Amino acid sequence: MARVILTGASGYAGAAVLQTLRADGIEVMTAGRRPEDAIRLDLLNPQAIAELRLPQVDACIHAAAAHEVGCRMDPVSAWTANVTATRALLTALSHARVGRVVYLSTFHVYGSPAGEIDEQCQPVPATDYGMTHLAAEQMVRMYARQVGMRATVLRLTNLYGVPASWHTFARWSLAPFDFARQAVRDGSIRLLSDGSPVRSYVSLEQLTGAVRAALKDQLPELTHVSGQPWRMGDLARLCAEVAGQTLDRTIDVSLGGVGAEARTGSTETPYRFFSNHWPSEVDEPVMSSRMAKFLRCVVEHLGGVVR
Repeated sequence: MARVILTGASGYAGAAVLQTLRADGIEVMTAGRRPEDAIRLDLLNPQAIAELRLPQVDACIHAAAAHEVGCRMDPVSAWTANVTATRALLTALSHARVGRVVYLSTFHVYGSPAGEIDEQCQPVPATDYGMTHLAAEQMVRMYARQVGMRATVLRLTNLYGVPASWHTFARWSLAPFDFARQAVRDGSIRLLSDGSPVRSYVSLEQLTGAVRAALKDQLPELTHVSGQPWRMGDLARLCAEVAGQTLDRTIDVSLGGVGAEARTGSTETPYRFFSNHWPSEVDEPVMSSRMAKFLRCVVEHLGGVVR
């Protein structure tokens, strides 16, 4: 794999993929709206995307999409950006005879997950964010089969890791970043829930490893990229501990919701998101150490002083 197109290179996931592939010696042509992008690509102008004359490349990694907040604020535009633009990009890739496409999707296609969730489970989206990604990944798989293009859909869980570029990072609503920001700004972390909800977190390194494998034809058409489950109360307390050590002050954690005292001690995991094709990050002590190191980097970036 010598030359690829990458959409969404300024995003959290895309920037990590860009940094990794270039370190591997792969020529990456970014497609987006920034002046430095090699290819002009506006997700809200699908017709212009379909008419693109793309250069000869080995593959395209499609990481550009409206995120969950954008989908909630403007669902109509989100369907254009996530679904129609993906269809238009596939047209342009087919005209350029690009042989492989890797699409970054999300575990949100499962809506309200419960139980054991692998690639055989039936998606039941509950939001426009999940529905648009499911429609786009089905489009990628169907169209690729029709034109003889090799396709891999990677369904990602929640990501964590130091951004490849703080300059372009804009996802402060993500829980670990929000917790760190609250700790530095307010001296406390406040959860709206009672702390019992569980989220699965996968490192940027795990994501980029899966992208590498997909580009090498080592993964099937659909693969989950999963990580360690974290109860939100536990993640907030870890962030408070790390921030407290870094800032040399006490960081309090307050919980919301009903029955907080009774439920936060529970060890139940409502769902397990995993893959039959790509190993999950399941070594809890190691993953907890990595999460703590990551949170320390975020706190330091926000103005903390290491003791």
